[in-house]
Amino acid sequence: MPEQSQSKRSVVMLTADRQIDRRILLEADSLETAGWAVTIVAMPLDTEDDTEDVRIVRLSTSGSPVARENLILRSYRWVRRVIPMNGAAMRALKTWAWRYLVDQEAFFTRLFADTAARFSPDVFVAHDLPMLAVARQHAARCGAKLVYDSHELYCEQEFSEREKLRWAAIEARHIGACDAVITVNASISAELEKRYGIRNVGVIHNADRTSTPPKRARLFHSLFSLPDSSRILLLQGGLSAGRNLESLVEAMVHVRDESIVLVILGDGALSKILATIVRNLGLGNRVFLHPAVPQADLPRYTVAADAGVIPYQATCLNNHYCTPNKLFEFIAAGLPILASDLPEIRRMVEGRDIGLVGDMSKPQSIARLIEALFQDKARFSKWMRNASSARQEVCWEIEGSKLVAIYEAL
Repeated sequence: MPEQSQSKRSVVMLTADRQIDRRILLEADSLETAGWAVTIVAMPLDTEDDTEDVRIVRLSTSGSPVARENLILRSYRWVRRVIPMNGAAMRALKTWAWRYLVDQEAFFTRLFADTAARFSPDVFVAHDLPMLAVARQHAARCGAKLVYDSHELYCEQEFSEREKLRWAAIEARHIGACDAVITVNASISAELEKRYGIRNVGVIHNADRTSTPPKRARLFHSLFSLPDSSRILLLQGGLSAGRNLESLVEAMVHVRDESIVLVILGDGALSKILATIVRNLGLGNRVFLHPAVPQADLPRYTVAADAGVIPYQATCLNNHYCTPNKLFEFIAAGLPILASDLPEIRRMVEGRDIGLVGDMSKPQSIARLIEALFQDKARFSKWMRNASSARQEVCWEIEGSKLVAIYEAL
């Protein structure tokens, strides 16, 4: 190994993801550019992937002494193939398993034990709460620094009260041992500081890179044979339960301006349900579903829309404080945004004057907001100009520099 490689600082990131979150990959890129050697330890895939990022190390589920954890994991992978991932049945099954079958902290600690023990980096990173106890254990083992990257207010998701308390207890037990804590927005930063009596929780937004966006083309117009006058409102991302997608589709019945069409770009448990709603309501010429596309191709599709929509509801405290990836993907594409009136989304959309927020709890109120979004052409043009400016300021180049500074300070 060359001498320069031997002297590199190293970081091992732990994640319970199978499909690696864009945030993790962007953080890895920024740290590598700054001279760090990065390894990402993640859950196993169902099948081998020869094209996978070479930095990713997958857990092995064979030949390991943690037989019970591997049996649970293999059973879960089998169930996932026959039950929709985010459907009601799967959510009920996971709730039952965490409540009666699995001790969350012990499960992940034992599951990751063999693979994490192969590494002795300068820094261990827990990407989200399930990895915090694991990362703390292995940081202590090799004298590494410990970083906790809280991707959300994890213990305040739509869990049972018992499950919320268990996750909160895990967070309280380990967060004080961290050398640095970072999260995705100011509201969650303040909440973590208040809950656990810690200070200086850093904010690294889930911004996208600010590379020149693809040239705007009428891609959706061509795909769906739409007239040139059609104005496209885009919903992109996972089609999961609890995201208010059914109401968004139903709202199109009440949108009086027939030049406005809704395009839904993504896959998930609700795909068939949304298609059924479209068919039953006779919305075949107003709402169009397109399967998910590779992340590398996504910008070409995003810029083909006129505006983006985020209809999430505050069904839990975590959703109340959310800043989903699509918010930053729309900004990167320079699109005006229509969104639910949630504090962090309002801070970004109204604060930068790049769109409209309001009550999206019912189809009728969503329809009025959709009409209002496009109604004033001068205002819409201003939002477009402001969105183009915002993409230079809300970008990973800036967020990545902040991240590297936190690691350098360690």
